[in-house]
This record gives sequence, structure tokens and C-alpha cells, in this order.
Amino acid sequence: MPGWKLGAPLLLFLAAFAIDGSNSYLYLLKQTSGDALASIPNLYIPNNILRLITGSGMGIALASVLFPAFNQTVWQRTDPDRALDIKKLGALIGIIALVDLLILTDNPIILYIVGILSVLGVLGLLVIVFSMAWLMIMRQENAFNRLREMWMPFLAGTTLAFLMITAIDLLRFTLTGTWGGFPLG
Repeated sequence: MPGWKLGAPLLLFLAAFAIDGSNSYLYLLKQTSGDALASIPNLYIPNNILRLITGSGMGIALASVLFPAFNQTVWQRTDPDRALDIKKLGALIGIIALVDLLILTDNPIILYIVGILSVLGVLGLLVIVFSMAWLMIMRQENAFNRLREMWMPFLAGTTLAFLMITAIDLLRFTLTGTWGGFPLG
């Protein structure tokens, strides 16, 4: 896991995401509720650029915790060294900043590629989390030496991830009558 030196910037990323997300949600509630919530102040008017930056920081923080947690759950022998140091964190921030700048160009090809990678990233995250949960439920933690031995936990994690996505989609369809999301107008 990241040490205390790296914990501070990761907690800063988490706090920025939480503040921006809360402010955006309150702003959305105010816009859709008429005058009922007009007296609730917003810190600022939300914008997509800030959402992109805070979401990217949260992605770094989440990956910094999930990667070592996965390794500690799966492998018989783990590397005692930290998975992330200040140089690697700096490189990650640089890469993410570059990707964010590419996104801000609004180039359709870049947006298409990043959109596909984002969907695959979310699916990968869910598969990893559900695979770890499967290993813990089946009491198979720290039982593997190679990635190819993980086919059953990955299959279980993939199945659970798709079941969760299907359940959320069915709930959304039941609540809204559409597959397109929540109508706000």
C-alpha cells in the first residue's frame, strides 16, 4: 500500500473529487427541483474540465489502493516493496495530465478511443473487485502463482460484474421507462 508520504496527495485527490462531486450534485438538484432548494449555496458553478481533473485524480488514488490490494489477495508470494513511490506517482500524474489535455482537444478520434478505454477500464475494475471478493468468499486468498491459474476467479468476477451492470440497467429501465438514462426535464 502507499506509505504516508504518498497518502497525503492521494487523500487530496479523494477530497477534491468528493468536494467537486458533492458540489455538482447539489447544483444538479437545484436545477431540477425548481425553487425548493434555491437557498442551498454552491461553492462554484460545476464544469466538465474540473470534473475531468478531479475524476482523473480519483482514478490515480483508486488504482494506488486497488493494485496492491489485488496483489496481496491473489499471489502466494508478494513483493514487499511498495507498489508506488514518488517517482511513479509523478509519472502517473504526468501521463494522466497528458491524456486529459488530449481529451480537452475535443478530437473525435481521441474521444472515441478514450471512451472505449474508459468503458473497458470500468469493466476491468469491476472484474478485479469481484474476483477478489470471489477469492475471499471461496477462501482461496494467496493461492496463485501465475495469472493463467486465475481463470476461474476472473470468470466469476466477470460474471458478477455483468450481473451487476444488468441489474443496474434493469433498475434504471424500471424507474425511467427508458434505456437512455434519467430524464431531467
